[in-house]
Amino acid sequence: MGKMMYGFGDSLVDGHCLHIGMLDALAEKYGMVYRKYAVNGAKVIPERDASGKPCEGGTPDVAAQIEAASGEVPDFVFFDGLTNDIYWHGEDMSLGGMTASYDGDYDTATFYGAFERICFLLREKYGDSHIFYVCVHKMPTRNMAAQEAVQKAAREVCGKWGIPCVDVFRKGQINTCVDGMRMKYSYDSEESLTGGNGTHLNPEGYEKWYLPMLEAAVRIYL
Repeated sequence: MGKMMYGFGDSLVDGHCLHIGMLDALAEKYGMVYRKYAVNGAKVIPERDASGKPCEGGTPDVAAQIEAASGEVPDFVFFDGLTNDIYWHGEDMSLGGMTASYDGDYDTATFYGAFERICFLLREKYGDSHIFYVCVHKMPTRNMAAQEAVQKAAREVCGKWGIPCVDVFRKGQINTCVDGMRMKYSYDSEESLTGGNGTHLNPEGYEKWYLPMLEAAVRIYL
């Protein structure tokens, strides 16, 4: 049996309409047993009702996906998350700040706190796994200043928790703010696998631009 890999996060891991996301080509190429827990629309910051309490029955946030996942420890864990937080919260999103604590008690109403909670859960539940965070590509559907801010926050938290980043955002060479790349490598619906708005890559895009960086991250452990 091949290595086992779990994927947590949003539609870039789940795969949007086709359910072919950034990790599928990696799993196929190396014969991995791949359990995909990511959900389209998932956020880092948990959804809350008007009173501030966590919503029940909504889209599972990334931490909720981890809590509900199998306790079997995989070889690899990949996760993403922040794109939907920017979409829903935008300029109103509270970034908060990083703590010095490793005890799991974080302010999950802020991006830093919710992201720390995710890292805490992963290290607690899958302590023997090789864990990686994927910094997704630049896209024209989100405010660029907001993308820069939350990407920086995510990298800082990953640094605290010793989680390597696969930094497609800064080093991946795919940037769908460039119109030609957006037209060729992104899609919005099953009716056409090109000409998308730049958020979701088509299978060719993930294989061409994400796969080499994902392979480089895991190669020494294969």
